[in-house]
Amino acid sequence: MRRELRIAVAGAGAVGSVFGGKLAAAGHDVLLVGRDPHMAEVARAGLRISGVFGDTHARPKVATDLADAAGAYDAVLITVKSHATREVARRLATWRPAPALAVSLQNGLGNAEAIAEELPRSRVLAGRVIFGAVVEAPGFVDVTVNARPVAIGPLRPDGSAADVARGLAAAIDASGIPCEPVASTEPLLWEKVLYNCGLNPLGALHGLTYGEVVASERTRAKLDAAIREGWHVARAAGISLRWRDADEFLDYFYSTLLPPTAAHRSSMRQDLEAGRRTEIDAISGAIARAGARLGIATPIADELVAAVRAAEATARPR
Repeated sequence: MRRELRIAVAGAGAVGSVFGGKLAAAGHDVLLVGRDPHMAEVARAGLRISGVFGDTHARPKVATDLADAAGAYDAVLITVKSHATREVARRLATWRPAPALAVSLQNGLGNAEAIAEELPRSRVLAGRVIFGAVVEAPGFVDVTVNARPVAIGPLRPDGSAADVARGLAAAIDASGIPCEPVASTEPLLWEKVLYNCGLNPLGALHGLTYGEVVASERTRAKLDAAIREGWHVARAAGISLRWRDADEFLDYFYSTLLPPTAAHRSSMRQDLEAGRRTEIDAISGAIARAGARLGIATPIADELVAAVRAAEATARPR
């Protein structure tokens, strides 16, 4: 990839705005596709980003409809909620020219696979994103936490796709978002699902930060059980995780992943509080579906999916 890229961000909420704003400030030609009033304010006064990646003011282009965004792009960064992935992929497939690269930077499992059903698999990358951000006001995003660098690469090892991933990862890293290329993102996406499968639904259901989920004896026990269950399913699915067993992963989770994110309010909690649909189906639901395929019972995942769906059904914006 050349040094200056033409990039569209499909789903410029909090995370998408951080990627797009940082890349625009670094000199890339960026279009954010998102919703008003956020996009209207970015068009009027620019995008302000604060928090753990530093303060940035950028002037990306904006649009509110993918139909108005079609063009020749080096990459489209897909940051919509997981339940919108297929629709976005279908619309990208109608672009002429088609995007040179589509990159899923989303929560949960199954996003890259869904995109690859509509676009050539050789043009699809996935990213593990484990920083948190909040749209504090239209035109202003705060990056609240970061546990690990963003990791970008093909879902499964592919030499040519890995070469492309290196160029994009270098551009993102140079913009101020820690980012690294990897040969395969599949194990990292499962790692993130294990990180999220208890924290996100428990935090959302009880109105807790990640640290508060751990501090409560009741929710911590459920958290540990959810992670152990997810670990068992991942190993049965043949995912190459780098820990010997669930106990070793839990040690890593509590010592390395959790501390820098303890104050975070999960996107699932933010969605419930705003009366929006959550991504529970791509997180705990993905574990439950994988377990069903493998003949493994997943009572914790099933319980959390049912509870979050019930909460969605009665949620009202706060």
